[in-house]
Amino acid sequence: MAHTFDERLVLDDKTRQAIIYDEHLVRYEFAKQFVKDKYVLDIACGSGYGSKIIAEAGAKKVVAVDVDKKTIDSAKKHYFNDNIEYITGNAEEIKQGSNLFDVIISFETIEHLQNPDKFLSELARVIKKDGIAIISTPNKNVSHEKNPFHFKEFSRNEFKEIIKKCFNYCHIIEQDNGIVSYIAGGAEQQDKIILNSRSEPIYFIAFCSQEDVVKNLQYSSIASVNSPALNNLLNNIGVRTANKIYSLAIKIPGVKKFLQSR
Repeated sequence: MAHTFDERLVLDDKTRQAIIYDEHLVRYEFAKQFVKDKYVLDIACGSGYGSKIIAEAGAKKVVAVDVDKKTIDSAKKHYFNDNIEYITGNAEEIKQGSNLFDVIISFETIEHLQNPDKFLSELARVIKKDGIAIISTPNKNVSHEKNPFHFKEFSRNEFKEIIKKCFNYCHIIEQDNGIVSYIAGGAEQQDKIILNSRSEPIYFIAFCSQEDVVKNLQYSSIASVNSPALNNLLNNIGVRTANKIYSLAIKIPGVKKFLQSR
């Protein structure tokens, strides 16, 4: 089976200053709400940072699988945890037995596979009857299928339809990016996310299950604030040039008054 996972995220100083860092990390921060004392499969685990987040969140055990042996060898070295078993394996032919896992996590995987139906049938096979699978994928209405590493991307309806072939229940939530203004609270803070407007989401995250357990899930919204990424954006030469032109333009008599009247 063909897989194209050449865009795995490797955490370093450069990626930590880009929004892609937050896109990936926030998914695992969100998923860790569901893993305490659970037997977890992280399929297409990549470099292993997410598997370690899940393990440190209290998972009973994490089986972390990726198709690339070098990636798995690196994960064992850099993201070791006593509760993680790193395995080289195929997402469309999972080695583990049936009805094993309480939680399955698979972020940004399905679009990389030539046979997504086989992948989903394998997830349905290895998950427990009352387990949940959490799967993310890009929204093709935003990405416009421009990524050369993706075989197939999905709209919301297409994503739900393919999942429902293998799972009885599917609930889809959204992931998006934005510019964040924040005030850091104290130790007893109650976090709140304010969405002033909604745009077409960049990613879909699906909760999948065989039994009707999704509706009873309790979870919090998660936001990741990346100030260095915003600074990089503001320091982009195009943005700096536009700001300079604006600063000069409003010095022209009548321009500032005209802009204020718009």
